[in-house]
This record gives sequence, structure tokens and C-alpha cells, in this order.
Amino acid sequence: MTHLTDEMISAAKGNDLEAISTLIAETDSLVISRAMDHATRGGRTDYHLMEDLAQAGRIRIWESLGRFEGSGRGEFLNYIEKALHSAMTEHRRAISCPGVSPATAKDFERAIELAAGDPYEAARIATTDAMGPRKMTRDRAYASLLSWLGTDSLDHPLKDDANGEPVTLGDVIAAESGIPADLLDAHDYETTKRKTVRSQVHRALGLLSERQRHVLKADHGIAPVGFYGDGPDAALADDMGVTPYQVKQARVKGKNRFAELYRAGARA
Repeated sequence: MTHLTDEMISAAKGNDLEAISTLIAETDSLVISRAMDHATRGGRTDYHLMEDLAQAGRIRIWESLGRFEGSGRGEFLNYIEKALHSAMTEHRRAISCPGVSPATAKDFERAIELAAGDPYEAARIATTDAMGPRKMTRDRAYASLLSWLGTDSLDHPLKDDANGEPVTLGDVIAAESGIPADLLDAHDYETTKRKTVRSQVHRALGLLSERQRHVLKADHGIAPVGFYGDGPDAALADDMGVTPYQVKQARVKGKNRFAELYRAGARA
């Protein structure tokens, strides 16, 4: 942005098309940088989302020019920083949680952060006191989860096979479900996804220590362990023959290890 001058900003505010074009070009590196920030979670960047966010940012800068009431390069940069943050946050929520209100999308995004990126854990956390005044009902949290997960296109390529040919989501689901790819429908997708998630969950749980596995199952009521999630740790500790502190430690270590194992399985 070395060529961004007060004169250029003033001319762009006056709807000078050449100045607007130059200003958009001068600020593009900032737009791309902020788009990458908003499209990166857990150290992984969604580059398709980044491109969408960058375009939303460029449009917001253009729309905001006429409303800028300050003067000078410094004030303008502060102004567009806020405009980019607002535009990209709104756009990311609209994409990640379609069909729910902006307030609900914002609340579920907070739950996603608390759950370290796991949407299923986020749906549970969203109904707890960890959310403070933004605590959701179970129905609202479930609707948010469904919106967040969305429905991927069966033609979406996931990887290449041994011969370098693309393998689509439909190919994977057909292999898992035993249903020919050309006969798959949305119900087959959802059913296969639930089975896959369940398999990944139990696989990850099976690799934890016995105490960690028991505590996490108790937190969620996973058979054969009963549900202890709404009760004090003392009750679970008593049934396990350990101390509440040991339950807490098992939960913290178990959740961290489970997250690593589950994500590794999901990527595979």
C-alpha cells in the first residue's frame, strides 16, 4: 500500500472510478491477509473460503468508500480494517451456518471455539453454562449443528486413487454403504456419515486409557456407561472408585487425546 495517498482516498470518495480501481488494487494485499486469518482454524486454511472472503472484503471496501468521514491514510486504514472484519465475519457465518439467524450462527461459532473445532462437541457445549447468557436450547443447538455440517456434493473430489483418478464423495459413500453411486441420495449420505462418525468416535475412545474412556463416555452417556454429564464429578468418582480430581484430570487429558485421534481419523 505504498501508493495509497490522501489524494487518492479523497478522489475515490468522490466516486472517481480510476481512483477507486487503484485503491482496491492497493489494499488487496491487506484484504487477502485478513481473508486468510478468517479462513484459518486449528492451523488449517480453507483456501476456497479464503477466496470468497477476499471477494466479500473487496466489495465491502467499495461500498464503504462513500461513508468514510475521516481524513488521511491512517484513519482510512483503521476504517477499512473494521469494515473487512465485519464483512468477513458476516460472510463466514452465512456460509458456515446457512438457514439460521445471524445471532444463532454467532453463538454456535462461539461453541465451536470452545470445542476446539469439533462441531459435535460444540452442539453439546452450546447447551451448557459454558456459553453464559448465550446458552442454547437442545433444539437450537441441534439445528445449528445440522446447518454447520451442511450437505456436501456427492461429486466433490476428495483425493486421487492409485492411478491418479479422482475419488469423489459419492465413490466413498458407495464403498461404505454398498449402494451403487448412481443410486445414492441424501438419505444414504446422512446414514453413511452417521455410521462413519460413530465408528470414528468408538475407534478414538478405544485408544484412550480405561479411565479416560470411562469418564468421556459418562460425560455423554455412551453405552454401556450411564449419563453423568449433568451431575457433580463426585458422583462419577464414587462409582469409579477414584477421586473427583482424578476424574477431572482424566477428562482433560482424555478430551485432548480424543481430539487428536478423531481428527487424524477424519483426515484419513
